[in-house]
Order: sequence, then structure tokens, then C-alpha cells
Amino acid sequence: MSEKLLFPSDEWVNEYCKRLKESSDYNKAGKGWKEPIIFRMTEIENLKQKPPFDSFILYLSDGICEKCSVVTDPNMEAPYKLTATYSNWKKIIDGKINPTQAMLTGQMKVEGNVAHLLRYASAAIAMVKVAQSIPTQYLE
Repeated sequence: MSEKLLFPSDEWVNEYCKRLKESSDYNKAGKGWKEPIIFRMTEIENLKQKPPFDSFILYLSDGICEKCSVVTDPNMEAPYKLTATYSNWKKIIDGKINPTQAMLTGQMKVEGNVAHLLRYASAAIAMVKVAQSIPTQYLE
């Protein structure tokens, strides 16, 4: 893949799930995790170019991304929801902010059992590395 995928876009989210399935690092680090996670972006109204959606969900189970989808219902619930500004998501994907550090410093808000989530810190790092492997174009 040489063309860059827009973050966020259906193509980016699908590629992310596909690469998570193929990542041996994530497959090992995510063993035992059984819950879907919603990833939500805030402050998108401040962007010149508006994204097609502000949230997506990954259905994760034992180190595998079983499926993913764009969240179109603002009332959709999942056991875990990770919320950050668009600019902080960009920094996390680019490796400028560690996801665990982002959670602990409030740069990313967590809904769900934080202690349980933190036990999978190595899975979060593996997930970021997978995201970094996707040629990504960001909104301005």
C-alpha cells in the first residue's frame, strides 16, 4: 500500500483491524482481552476539513480484531470508550504521546475499568505500533 489513508475513514479503520489481526505482537499482548472498545475524537468542529465520523469501534478478543465499524449512533455503548481530541489522537498514532501516559494524564479520557485496561498496557503499545504502520494522512 503506497497511498495514504485518511484518518479517520472507513478505509483506515478497516486497515487497522486487518493489521491488528496480522500483528504477532498485538496477538500476544492482547491475549485475555475480550471487550470491544470505542475510540472517539473530540474537537473535530475546530478542523477546517470535517471527518466523516467521530468514533469507531473495534471488537477485540484474545489478541484478534474480529471486526470493526464506524459508530453512527452517538448513544452506542461499549464496555470501554477512549476519548481524546483529534490532535491528541494524531500524537498518539504518531508515537509522540504514549497511550498509557495519555490515560494517566487526562489527555485521553477512559470510560470503563481503568485498572483492567492498564493491565493491557503492552497491548496498547502494540496497537499504536500497528497504527503507525498504516500510511496515514491527517485532516488539516
